[in-house]
Amino acid sequence: MLRSTVSRRRRAWRLVIALLGVAGIASAASKDYSDGGAKVCGDCHGDAKVQSIMKTAHGKAEDPKTPAAQKECQSCHGPSAMHTQFPMQVENLHFGKVSRAKPEEQNQACLACHADGARQNWKVSAHGFEKVLCSTCHSIHDPARIVPTEATVSEGCSAAGCHDGLRASAAPVHFTHAVDRQIGENGQMTCAGCHNPHGPLSSDRCVDCHAQTPDVLARQSEKARRYHAVAAERGTECIRCHKALAHPIKPLALQDQQAARDEAAP
Repeated sequence: MLRSTVSRRRRAWRLVIALLGVAGIASAASKDYSDGGAKVCGDCHGDAKVQSIMKTAHGKAEDPKTPAAQKECQSCHGPSAMHTQFPMQVENLHFGKVSRAKPEEQNQACLACHADGARQNWKVSAHGFEKVLCSTCHSIHDPARIVPTEATVSEGCSAAGCHDGLRASAAPVHFTHAVDRQIGENGQMTCAGCHNPHGPLSSDRCVDCHAQTPDVLARQSEKARRYHAVAAERGTECIRCHKALAHPIKPLALQDQQAARDEAAP
């Protein structure tokens, strides 16, 4: 009786090991897509939170550029034929901090379609350099969060839990760009008003408000004009000299960021 029990346990363990072996090979080598498409995915992942993607731009199958018109769920989550057969053993790509996929792998799934325009320099942006997940700010299954709300400190950047200390170490009145300050017809001064979340350090947004017109230059000291002339010649960003104007900032690894930018340059 005891020998029979031991034998059954050994057979069970051999089966588990065999399945895990198949899973490992499949996850590494399989490129097959599930023929059933979104319907097969929905059989297991049919809750409202997942299905709400159909209310977003990504779920519009009539647009040939959308995931829904291409490989449906597998457009973002990768080939899933083996996952549908062995769902507990073979993972497909999923997103967020709990995912075992590297940030670069997760973000590349987004950049495969969204690497144009303002996002083409993502990898050398502050967020890209720090390997921040796209899914930290964007949730493609949630129509309300697929594009973040206007990035004020209270609504966007601090709400994500990444920049909570911006107002903690000093009162905003101590800085020339006071947080939440009203600016004419533009309403609140927002984080995104100065910071491009998808691009590298740039002076473009500084000169939008601080255009170096002849009148402005005439009011500057000779020393300031000389510094600005050198900065303009070298392409030096304003923030490298004018730091902590809006809020306290942590020291930026500027040399490392510059090296990453140089490496990414064509």
